[in-house]
Amino acid sequence: MKTIVFATDFSRGSRKAAQTAAQTAIKTGAKLILFHAYRYLMPLDSEMSMLAVSAQDLEKHSLFMLKRLKTRLIKKFSSVLEIEILVKEGLVIDSLSEVLEETKADLLVMGSVGDSPLGSRYFGSLATSMLHHNKVPMLIVPPKAKYTVFQNAVLGIDLLFEIDAKVLGKTVNILRDLDLVVNICTITEESESAKDSALKLRGLLKNVPHTYTITEGQDFPKSVLDFAILNHADLIITLPRKHNIFERFFGDTNTEKLISNESFSILTVV
Repeated sequence: MKTIVFATDFSRGSRKAAQTAAQTAIKTGAKLILFHAYRYLMPLDSEMSMLAVSAQDLEKHSLFMLKRLKTRLIKKFSSVLEIEILVKEGLVIDSLSEVLEETKADLLVMGSVGDSPLGSRYFGSLATSMLHHNKVPMLIVPPKAKYTVFQNAVLGIDLLFEIDAKVLGKTVNILRDLDLVVNICTITEESESAKDSALKLRGLLKNVPHTYTITEGQDFPKSVLDFAILNHADLIITLPRKHNIFERFFGDTNTEKLISNESFSILTVV
């Protein structure tokens, strides 16, 4: 892992995520890029334009806030932590997608909510929106997550759907970079097909320290969260499958339900 991007809105809800990003960068030896997107809106009223904040003011303020965050992270954790700061003008999702591509990021870190957890729940958080646009692994950190250094992860897999070997390969690399012990929890109905899938899965993970559990159940998010609590995990890893617009419109996906939890950081690998 060479480059980690942390996207922030400077809210209180993003503070824990910033610390998680810094500690993950230290553990993996990666460069950390602190990113913020701002948007300038031209006043429609000519009289209001005299009072409006300019695009230069917004950029200056964004840089000031990022520099302050950089100073705090280096002071709190390590002076050897390599940090860059980056701002862009534009819509957050579009700007962030551009940054991830330009920097060839290996990981995106975001907080699960901003200053209004209740508002995020009803109107949809930016982190949840990025799930459907992001092409790199994303670590989503809730404000109440307890974290020093990730050590014990749960990998939740629904064997009712085919596992993408390429995505699983990315997951194995991340597990190695983070030096994690992983507890694999597969949610499925007992069958010969499930046993065959389990054998293939364990074969791909043969060089990663792990345990393996088959759990029968219909509620994937609840089963994974219960399993994480039982195993005292500090991280949940999930492999989101692609959903069409109708599936997303008529209900939360399993990954979105996992992200809405208040205690566990969620790592999505796509």
